[in-house]
Amino acid sequence: MPFFKSGISLLVILVTSGFCAALAADSSLEYDRVTPTDLKWSPLPSMPKGTQTTVLHGHPGKPGLYTVRLKIPANSKMPVHSHPDERVRVIISGTYYSALGDKVDASKLLSFPPGTYSHVPPKVWQFAETKDEEVIFEITGIGPTGIDYLNAEDDPRKQK
Repeated sequence: MPFFKSGISLLVILVTSGFCAALAADSSLEYDRVTPTDLKWSPLPSMPKGTQTTVLHGHPGKPGLYTVRLKIPANSKMPVHSHPDERVRVIISGTYYSALGDKVDASKLLSFPPGTYSHVPPKVWQFAETKDEEVIFEITGIGPTGIDYLNAEDDPRKQK
């Protein structure tokens, strides 16, 4: 019986050592670090003119986890739209105004001041706007993501 116990102990040590070595060799366990100076903002043609985005993690157009930031200019309006994916957003600066529904109704807009967290279910009609200040917020979801407008003529990509 003592051999059996020591044999099990040896096996546990060997398995644990191999597991730890495998973890050490896995470079995906390193930090995915983006500092403010690393941000590379790009125009986002699917949103109101002047909106910019930067990808912090993943690829929003492919399957998997992604995180992006959006910078939306003051006095922008986002007509009724939905997204195919479930997502969470955190407002970083400015106050964002948003509501659920398939018709724009300013009386339904809720304010989302800096620091506000919100969960947005997939395929839910919503509308939003910014008022007198630029708004920056972060979105995390499971891609692929996108945006669909209820009325095709509201899609900025189709306007000339």
